[in-house]
Amino acid sequence: MTLRIRVRQVIAYFFRSLLWSLNLLLVLYTCFGYWLLYSLPTEHWSASMIMITLPVAWALNLIVVFCWLTSRPWRSWLSGIVLIIGLILFGSRTFVWHTPVEVISQGKPIKIFSYNVQSFDLNESWSFYTSSPRVRRTDNYVLRYDAPIKCFQEFYNSTSIPDYNVVLRFRKAGYRYSVLLYPQNALVPEGDIGAAIFSIYPIVDSGREPFGGSNGVVWANIKIGNDTIRVINVHLRSMGIRVGKVLTQKEMKGVKRETRGVLTALHNGFTDRREEVYKVIDYIRESPYPVIVTGDHNDTPYSVVYERLRQVLPNSFEDGGRGFGFTYNRLPGFIRIDHQFHDPKLPVLNFETLNYIGYSDHYPIVGTYLIK
Repeated sequence: MTLRIRVRQVIAYFFRSLLWSLNLLLVLYTCFGYWLLYSLPTEHWSASMIMITLPVAWALNLIVVFCWLTSRPWRSWLSGIVLIIGLILFGSRTFVWHTPVEVISQGKPIKIFSYNVQSFDLNESWSFYTSSPRVRRTDNYVLRYDAPIKCFQEFYNSTSIPDYNVVLRFRKAGYRYSVLLYPQNALVPEGDIGAAIFSIYPIVDSGREPFGGSNGVVWANIKIGNDTIRVINVHLRSMGIRVGKVLTQKEMKGVKRETRGVLTALHNGFTDRREEVYKVIDYIRESPYPVIVTGDHNDTPYSVVYERLRQVLPNSFEDGGRGFGFTYNRLPGFIRIDHQFHDPKLPVLNFETLNYIGYSDHYPIVGTYLIK
């Protein structure tokens, strides 16, 4: 055996040992994330950071499996088993495939439309002080979409330009009942309303609670025929992910600055959303009627917020969705942060993510429920 061959063997052995060590660490990290998400022993922001990275850990485990299959196939079983466990425990949060259910018994199907409209893009177009084609298309779309109950986050209104006086246009379109997080802003030339609910059915009671800025919760008890349901529309603290800003930096100093900004925003977001979700749960538990929760939760299915709500109400995507259901229309893109949760008394017939509607940095979500 020549010296060159022996050196190659030593190098190969070193890298295989290094990969195996990293594989063991990755498996331990993934299992730790499983334990945190499954049992929620702590709600510290660092635990949330680990839970939210579970999809990345799965992707790395899958890569490791393929790496071992090409050199030491018997070592691929470790990450393979971890992936199977994740599929069993959390597969329905990630990918589902349900077919829409047709109403064959007595009952009325009701659509709940929810959309973070990103202020109708008015923040960028406002300098024109005229009707913008992009804003006009967005306004017309949300007005014409066929759903009797519509919920919005980052809702914006202007009384100075008819095209942008969206509250008035909704009322003329038949949505005579509404709940606005900041109702006073519907009467000014430029008004940031925040969360909003519009309904063609009577709202017999309602409430609102701002969390700061445009974030907050609004709820409405809506009478549909002889029945009443409570719709809760939430917009929790921003997730703080601005990957595009990090990638567009030309110097390392800028990359570090933006990365620190993202991490700080994530830390603050995890902390604030943890408190906000308990307020939402209070509105669920105090309701005398079946509840549907919708909105921009700014948290993935692998989070404290999602798990806490899931312990109270089933998730509509898991019960009636299709595919991955990604709702964020920006980098990183492959995340689902807009959710609907439903009372078991209101079974979900269908759930859609309208990922062909690109007017905002979010996609609309629509759940169809059966009111018996």
